[in-house]
Amino acid sequence: MPTRQQTIADAVRLFDQAEYPSGLSRFNAWLGIYQTLLWYEKIDWIGYDFLPHIIDADKLRPSTSAKKKTWIKPTQWQLRANAVSTYLAGVLGCALTELPLKFNRLMRLPEYEEMQPHNSRGIAFAGLVRHVLQKFGQPNLQYGVEVDAGEIFPGISVPGRSGTPRIDLLVRRDELPQAIISTKWSVRHDRLNDITNECPVYKAAYARIYRQAGRREIPYYVVTNEFDSSRLTKMLEDTCVEGVVHVHKHAVIDVCGLNGRLTQLIDLADFIELSHTW
Repeated sequence: MPTRQQTIADAVRLFDQAEYPSGLSRFNAWLGIYQTLLWYEKIDWIGYDFLPHIIDADKLRPSTSAKKKTWIKPTQWQLRANAVSTYLAGVLGCALTELPLKFNRLMRLPEYEEMQPHNSRGIAFAGLVRHVLQKFGQPNLQYGVEVDAGEIFPGISVPGRSGTPRIDLLVRRDELPQAIISTKWSVRHDRLNDITNECPVYKAAYARIYRQAGRREIPYYVVTNEFDSSRLTKMLEDTCVEGVVHVHKHAVIDVCGLNGRLTQLIDLADFIELSHTW
């Protein structure tokens, strides 16, 4: 069973080995993250064989025989997922039928076949966000993955957390916290409150312990690949959060046509550049 460190190391290796037709840069780091973690759902309905998992599976294929009887034309999410596939095929210069085997590279490794994909993907995602920030971002920063919040903010308690709260990515310079990053490949509707609960607690603890640093408060960001507009909007409406970062904003706004408030999302490439201000 791969350890947390091994999962991150495997994800980074696959990211570095991914296909980058124009060469790897901060502008197309999303493509390596997608090839490593994004997967295709088997559909076999309404003319679709496979579609990328950009939304809950029951919005891409009928979940029951009863729904099959009423599902007689493509849904909006099937059309969006198919548009993402067409876009990815164009970027990689390959046929649509080749895409399922070009993606989900981590979970297709033999040692991960029996692993719970949600946990492995979450660990790998945090490691990949750290990797691209280290590779293309501010060079004088340190990034800790799954940091025990109690070690940074002694005595901290986060509502709704029964165990020890952990910070997905803690950014430091010379041991002084510079930013907190919550990494969520996707966000279940019942887990949106995790952000609302922990953000103000971390900021209050920082103000109490590190006030001498002269900074008003520590910035808190969410990095995600969520496509559901209602979930993204709720995160964007959280006034505690400095910014919601999407792995590939273009796929949400332009390819899927989900604009409106979602135009406020920060693209991963811009977030990497933003690290130079921390």
